[in-house]
Amino acid sequence: MKLDQIRAFIAVVETGSFRSAAEAIHKTQPSISAAVKTLEAQYEIQLFDRDSYRPTLTTEGKAFFSQSKKLMSQVQQLETLGHNLAQGTDAPLRLCISQSSFSDDAMQMLKHFQSEHPEWSIDITTDHLYGVSENLQKDKSEVAIGPRYGLDDRHAFIELFRIEVITVVSPDLLASLNPKGNRLKPPQLYSTAHILVNNSAINQNESGHRYLLPTGRRWYVNDYFAKKSLLVNGFGWARMPRYMVEAELASGALVPIEIENFMSHNQLPIFMIKLRHQTLSYQANLFWQAMKENALKRMP
Repeated sequence: MKLDQIRAFIAVVETGSFRSAAEAIHKTQPSISAAVKTLEAQYEIQLFDRDSYRPTLTTEGKAFFSQSKKLMSQVQQLETLGHNLAQGTDAPLRLCISQSSFSDDAMQMLKHFQSEHPEWSIDITTDHLYGVSENLQKDKSEVAIGPRYGLDDRHAFIELFRIEVITVVSPDLLASLNPKGNRLKPPQLYSTAHILVNNSAINQNESGHRYLLPTGRRWYVNDYFAKKSLLVNGFGWARMPRYMVEAELASGALVPIEIENFMSHNQLPIFMIKLRHQTLSYQANLFWQAMKENALKRMP
């Protein structure tokens, strides 16, 4: 078995014909056919059912294709590592972490990985909402950590942990809204600013926020630090990850509220995300596997 034979076989499967495979990998059609026949003869199996108009994988062919894809992915990762080593330096591990996802769970998992690879450089960028998936699409990072915004069949993702999200306001502002305890009806908040972090995706026309009142004032900021500062000083109300406001809740600077017919409180899943058809670098692949194993250990 040779890598060129495996590449030829994969090309036939992915393009749907021997002719298209030859064009895709710049080989002659007879050489593609010969490569597949050599594989079939070597293992005494039939990879394609040739009775149909287009070559269709047999049961054995489907199993062989699945392992072939894994093999070629590993080969590409090895080639990337070889180039990095030849240059004398390893490229940094490029991560994008959603602004909402810097919880203790995330930091402990990242710290555990870093302790196992202390010699590696890690390049971390932050984004928000759909900006996280856009960061992957633009190849600014290889792996992202964040909520499920903008994810579709182009992405592979694994849940790592969950964060608790609550709705908070300053006690002075709450008192001015005539609440019943800590409960409010939406119209009581229409004249009070709902403070939101901007959607950082360039190609999104809408705000990207899922939890909004149908009407009312809205203020937008660039990060959670500004958002929390405005909340503490009584400029408005907002949903916040609980871990970000624990100190303010303990001191009484912020208080939780419940809004009728509004998602005031929930558990938000945080995912590790990559592009499904992208071959990860050696560093990113190790990170993906390590975080996946860590997440599985944490599951109840």
